[in-house]
Amino acid sequence: MRRSWLLVLLSAVLTGLARLPLYTGWLGFLSLVPLLYYFGSGKKSWKVLLMDAAIYSVVNLSLWLHWIWGVTSGGLVGILLFYSLYFFAAFAAIQLIWQRLPRFRFIGFILIFLVVEYLQNFTEFRFPWINLGYALTDYSLLLQAADLGGVVLLSLLLLLANIFFYQILQRKWSYLIWTGVLLLIWGGYGLWCLRTLHLERADASITMMQPSIPQEDKWESEHFEELYKRYAEMTAAAARDSTRLLIWPEAAMPAYVLREAYFRTLIQDLCEAYKLDIFAGFPDTLPAPPGYPGEMYYYNAATLFRTGQPPAEPYYKMVLVPVGERIPLLHVFPFLWKLQFGQANWEYGPAPRYYTSGGVTFSPQICFEIAFPELTRQMAWRSLDNQTSSPPEKIDFLVNITNDAWFGRSSGPWVHGMMARFRAIENRIQIYRCANTGITMAIDPLGRILARTKLFDIANVHAPLYVSERNPIYCRIYAWPRLLVGLAALLIIGALATGKKSTLPTGGKP
Repeated sequence: MRRSWLLVLLSAVLTGLARLPLYTGWLGFLSLVPLLYYFGSGKKSWKVLLMDAAIYSVVNLSLWLHWIWGVTSGGLVGILLFYSLYFFAAFAAIQLIWQRLPRFRFIGFILIFLVVEYLQNFTEFRFPWINLGYALTDYSLLLQAADLGGVVLLSLLLLLANIFFYQILQRKWSYLIWTGVLLLIWGGYGLWCLRTLHLERADASITMMQPSIPQEDKWESEHFEELYKRYAEMTAAAARDSTRLLIWPEAAMPAYVLREAYFRTLIQDLCEAYKLDIFAGFPDTLPAPPGYPGEMYYYNAATLFRTGQPPAEPYYKMVLVPVGERIPLLHVFPFLWKLQFGQANWEYGPAPRYYTSGGVTFSPQICFEIAFPELTRQMAWRSLDNQTSSPPEKIDFLVNITNDAWFGRSSGPWVHGMMARFRAIENRIQIYRCANTGITMAIDPLGRILARTKLFDIANVHAPLYVSERNPIYCRIYAWPRLLVGLAALLIIGALATGKKSTLPTGGKP
């Protein structure tokens, strides 16, 4: 029993460390090997599986997501408890396949882990941060395969590597060759992309503003004059650099800008004075219909302010942080409206929006939305799902505005920011990530960081815009992970339908 939970503990530690900004991503190639020994060491009771799943969840995610504690200790505890049950279901499914269909044990292991990652993208509890593929953040060569199958494919390749290393430890030396072949093909594809993908520099002048406004000051009215003075000075500096589009961060203006003429005029005056467009984030509100628990709908919003024109139609954030921005299941359990944990209970935005500035077109995301590959794909290829348009129309770039001031100098801003590298490669599109306190950066279609700030710098960040004509395979077969869900379901059904027990020895050797 002791050896059993120690294997789970070791795997949790290695997996957690693999995704921290410590240049330890290489641990992802072997972090699940102890779990393979765990499942090969014999059948466990449901109670033991639950305890071991809790160990894996708590240790792994505490290392990976510890920075959430600084914002909401209850939220982090809730995440750990939720994923303890989530991994219990995964452990149970893996053990079932391992014991009943041992011939398919490695396929089952891979499928269940990929399904666990994929299903994080759905329901109001969605929180897709635990993908093993994110361990590869620092490896540009290996990241290029994301344009074939997204971060799910990167996780699959790492799972294969773990199984190969496990087999090597079982003295199956032929897997040394398989490991070499895997790395050769994987790295070779990355090298081919980096050397051959053509990027064209667009005629655009885009700047991101990182004002580093303290979180505790932003919403206090007595600090507004100081806040706006900084914005005005940084806007003037951007204009001197011939900027045509200036991006402000999420909730840059702590007011209902579109509903209050005074604040709207402040931004519009800057546009007129410096002859540039400003894309800014702010809260917004609309009247709610009769029967709604409140009088107004509230949105996390952003829009484009233009010279000589009224503000464009706002974009409303489509994916909200569970509990942090909206209590899940309000429509099912209305009494939850009475719960108050500091969240605003924002409404979900209905659809992406597209803006044109200086002859180039972009679509915005707000904060947490960068974690969702399907949403990013939808925004990058605005007519990809439109049957009347062929080929699909690719926009010029994406904007992700955010406010990571909540997380201080922890690893949170880095973890959050580096997801933009994956989305840029998946869609071969440039992403401008503008953060209040950092990390602000521009990432080209190859996933290269063109410019970036340090945390809490007060700086404008300017980067040229590069566009790519490539229509990645991932964007054409983006739904392929759904096939994995179906295959996993078939394996589980097959395991339930057979009474065959594993013929593997308890030591786990095949």
